[in-house]
Amino acid sequence: MKRARNSLFFVGLMMLSDMFAVFASYIIAYILRVKISDAPIHDFVAARNFFWYMIWLLLPFTVIWFSVIGSYKQESARKSTQVLRLIAGTFGALMFMIFIDYFHNEPIFPAKLVPSYGFGISLILVGLGRGFLYLIRFIRRRRRLGVYGIMIIGDNDVARQIFDDIEQPNSGYKIHSVIGDRRKSFVTHKDFAEAILTSNPNMIIQIATPEAPVIDTTILDFAQKNFIAFNFVPSEINDLPDRVEIGLFMGNVPMMSVCQTTLLGWGRVGKRLFDLAVSGLGLVILSPIFLIIWILEKLFGGGSPIFHHTRLTRGSQKFELYKFRSQWAKFDNTTPEQAFDMIGQPNLIKKYRANGDKLDDDPRITKLGRFLRKTSLDELPQLWNVFKGDISLVGPRALIPEELNTFEKKHTILNVKSGITGLAQISGRRDLAWDQRRKLDVYYVQNWSFWLDLSILFRTFWQVLTGRGAK
Repeated sequence: MKRARNSLFFVGLMMLSDMFAVFASYIIAYILRVKISDAPIHDFVAARNFFWYMIWLLLPFTVIWFSVIGSYKQESARKSTQVLRLIAGTFGALMFMIFIDYFHNEPIFPAKLVPSYGFGISLILVGLGRGFLYLIRFIRRRRRLGVYGIMIIGDNDVARQIFDDIEQPNSGYKIHSVIGDRRKSFVTHKDFAEAILTSNPNMIIQIATPEAPVIDTTILDFAQKNFIAFNFVPSEINDLPDRVEIGLFMGNVPMMSVCQTTLLGWGRVGKRLFDLAVSGLGLVILSPIFLIIWILEKLFGGGSPIFHHTRLTRGSQKFELYKFRSQWAKFDNTTPEQAFDMIGQPNLIKKYRANGDKLDDDPRITKLGRFLRKTSLDELPQLWNVFKGDISLVGPRALIPEELNTFEKKHTILNVKSGITGLAQISGRRDLAWDQRRKLDVYYVQNWSFWLDLSILFRTFWQVLTGRGAK
């Protein structure tokens, strides 16, 4: 998890650096051509208007375009490839603005030299920004700060090659432990059980040997339950399991990565930016509805207007989920089993579970709560959870630990942030059995795409409008 956070933070810094560099380049180009040069300009464009054109048009396109061409991918790339992506990114930004300028009703550029200056300066500033970030990363890696701890399982020449590569000063990795039969001098532990007692790696690399030619499912299961990246070096590329990617580790050793989710790299960054924008806008636009519901809760809600409960999200992290109150306060922080016992009707739990975790006349729910649940208005405070970063707009349902702990593949679900809505909610809402909904959550985690998120959001919005909200 630490390596993933560090990589995402670095990608985020690159995005900010690129946006600032491109924005500053075109502002400098405007100043050079319009404010400093004495040559006449073709069209008058006020500085304020030009500034806002760059903010609302150039900056969003810059991030999207650099992402599309793979500029934020974290795999090792040749310097020539990185330079080509930098040129393609800045040139794409130039062509986009020229295209907009051509079709826009009013001119965006006051003179032809402004975009030309902007392109040249952006090449320099984007390169300098990237160079500075790579220098900082190089220094941190030299000092072994924030590097990825690796456990190697295997004892052969391939293991030695990986070990030697990791020991390079700027590898970005460090050896936590090496497991083998002590035939090699770099082996530190005899078996996995011994090593895991003293090692807390970020990645496990298993190397195929005659004694262990296939993936050790016990070790893979441990890695998944503890959110540790797992890689496998096969002896032959055949009969590969599902959900794997094949690449070269540090450009040398062919290695299989077991993909626990497709939501990686800049996709996670883009999803977070989308969450921030939509949740922030939603909190502002829906604030009058928040106020009305708050007042109604005070009058008829049977407790504090906002109900909060401990739930699980990515990495098995606990957080406080916020909702408008829909049940009586005495049932706060109880499971359905506990609540029905308190009521003196424990027999209701069988009917509740068999009916997809719902009852038509649930005694725990207030009259106002029934309306809020039917219209899904009780979910609105979760926009604050999204804005804070606890959850996402779309993702697996945020469940309480006691419920999710009963699911065998809970660690697969917890590879991404939980969400307000998800694939399970739009695929039958509460009409599906609990296990079926969790299987849909697993499918979402393993097959995430931005278009899938948009589809789920649209279908959720439609279901709420047509009265098919959660009950």
